[in-house]
Amino acid sequence: MRVLLTLWLALLTGAAFAQKVEVKGETILVDGTPYAMIEQDGCKLMDVQCMYYLKSLDGKRLFVVKQMQFVDPATVTAAHPDGRTLYLEYVFTAAGTHAETNFPTTLHLRPIDVARKVVKAQLFANGTLNEQAAADFVTNNGTSFSERRKALDALR
Repeated sequence: MRVLLTLWLALLTGAAFAQKVEVKGETILVDGTPYAMIEQDGCKLMDVQCMYYLKSLDGKRLFVVKQMQFVDPATVTAAHPDGRTLYLEYVFTAAGTHAETNFPTTLHLRPIDVARKVVKAQLFANGTLNEQAAADFVTNNGTSFSERRKALDALR
């Protein structure tokens, strides 16, 4: 009974902090309130180039999220014979820093996928870039995909 009560409280607490993230046009909304702007470049089904520019609420471009890929022989399986590895690169223009995260989906990158990652990392505050959160994001995520790519290139 105690375990059930604890589990119920944990679920209730998690639900209380869940935020509804939406993209309407070029506006990212969190619980119905404008959070940031997002501009798509490419990113249609089967497009090779895909970038999303994240902008302040007044329209200033602050960073870009790029879909990147490389072939990694370590990921080749019967179900995944080409070994293609997809990931996202975040380039924070003013700071000149970047970070990388796993690709969020198996189909194609959508604005909502990027919006959810940006909101989860709290990269915006009051409609503009939260510089401390961006610095933390860069530190916490690093560039493991680029490092792996460089290591593979050195072997060729």
